Amino acid sequence: MYVSKKHFLCNKKLRKAFVYLFVVLISTRCAQITPLTGGKKDATPPKALSYDPENASLNFTSKQITIQFDEYIRLTDIANQFIITPQTKEMPEIQANGKTLKITFNETLMPNATYKLSFGNAIIDLHEGNVLQNFEYIFSTGSTIDSLKLSGQILNAYDKKPASKLLVCLFQANSNDSVVYKDKPLYISKTDEAGNYSFNYLPNALFKLVAINDINKNLLYDGSEEQIAYQDTLINPNDGIPANLLLFKEVPFKSFIKKTSSLEYGKAIIVYNKPQQDVKSVVAKNLISYSKNYLQDTLTLYYNYQFDTLQTVISYQAKKADTVIIKIPSMETVVKLRKSNAINYSLRSNINSILPYYALPEFDLNFPIENKDIFENKITLIEQRDSIKIKKTITIFKNGSSVKSFTIQSEFKPETNYILTINKNALKDSINGRYNDSISYKFTTTSPDDYAQLNLKLFFPKKENYIVLLLNDKEQLIKKTLVEFSLVSTSEKLMEYKNLLPGNYFVRVVEDINKNGLFDTGDYFLHQQPEPVFINSTAIKLLAGWEIENEWIVK
Repeated sequence: MYVSKKHFLCNKKLRKAFVYLFVVLISTRCAQITPLTGGKKDATPPKALSYDPENASLNFTSKQITIQFDEYIRLTDIANQFIITPQTKEMPEIQANGKTLKITFNETLMPNATYKLSFGNAIIDLHEGNVLQNFEYIFSTGSTIDSLKLSGQILNAYDKKPASKLLVCLFQANSNDSVVYKDKPLYISKTDEAGNYSFNYLPNALFKLVAINDINKNLLYDGSEEQIAYQDTLINPNDGIPANLLLFKEVPFKSFIKKTSSLEYGKAIIVYNKPQQDVKSVVAKNLISYSKNYLQDTLTLYYNYQFDTLQTVISYQAKKADTVIIKIPSMETVVKLRKSNAINYSLRSNINSILPYYALPEFDLNFPIENKDIFENKITLIEQRDSIKIKKTITIFKNGSSVKSFTIQSEFKPETNYILTINKNALKDSINGRYNDSISYKFTTTSPDDYAQLNLKLFFPKKENYIVLLLNDKEQLIKKTLVEFSLVSTSEKLMEYKNLLPGNYFVRVVEDINKNGLFDTGDYFLHQQPEPVFINSTAIKLLAGWEIENEWIVK
């Protein structure tokens, strides 16, 4: 049979097509299905390609800056991240559109000034969120770029810990002290986690240096509600000297009563905004007594046979008296409380399953009690030795005719088990019907070998008054000691601390300039820095049963 060449070629192409189709089908069937990855993830932040005007321009007169990036960008947290120095009266308009960033000024800039626009971490790429960190744009409205720097560290005045996230401000040298309350600073910076700050592109000029904990972010100091640190003298960045500051919270200038309350019948509190050291007297109807807390900013009043309101007059040494009306429980409420036995004496003790061998059981009351209303015969102390129980003789020590605390004295032995029982009505005010419920304390006394002793020799920088504070590793105060020097004494002291629990201890020393036994904070308007505090940051490790000697040159 005759087959034309053309027909042969067509059949050959057809066969080849079938082969290709068969291979494709087999390959598709056998191939492993894998998802598309889209390539390697972009981890590169945006990059500035061009500036108009150029970065670091001189004789700058433009109203707008345009910056082109290599990828699409967006802005985040611009209100907190962006800083312009010197400060303008109004923030410039900042817009991100595609790959373009535009900054527009709505006011005339200062002549012959170097401006720095810091964007912090506000610029990120649109898709992956990669951050362009600490991006800056610099220009000068004069013929030169200022190049001076200023840096330093800010610590908390009392514990010397770094003060982070503070607003650090430079004001013009001729500014008065009130400028921190009224005007925005000329230059601003912020402290990092280590309390460090820095300024750059500064002119050769004098400045007033202040730092504030700007809680409401208004770039102003809002008095004692915020903390402040300041340099005593004007500062010139040309000196090249770090400016380290101490942060403190001022005592409020005005004194006022913050709140009053009566959480239980017979007791009311008055809370002030600042310590009250000049209270002369407290007068109220049916008032039994009153007391001040350790910080001297709270008065606690104890009363009887008074209902609805407690009108109180507080007199002071050097100011006008306060008249306070405190809302207290009504007679109907008190009657209901008495019927439900809810008006009683409650006790707080230093016993917590163990009692130090050198201590005595102590009790604080929620309400004062007359000495005659404590009945010793209803309080028992049992010493337990194996199966033997020995009843101990006790004496109750009461300091005064009307007391809020008492101590139980007896012969306590180390490493011994005791049961102390205060029976119902051991504390009973027969006139007012207030009494205690029965309660028992099971405890064991410790051994002298459970404790350590520290002999600490301190070498002071000068013969002044000091407050020596011994702290544990949780910064809890263990002991406070006042130190005074005479003109003929040496400037060293040996401090003996006995019966300390094993652990790490730290020493803090306050120079008590006004000799009041307290750490006194600073005052910005009075140009008064906080009292100097010296901290030994090296831990003193104490072991049970050991006597440790340590020395510290206070500086």
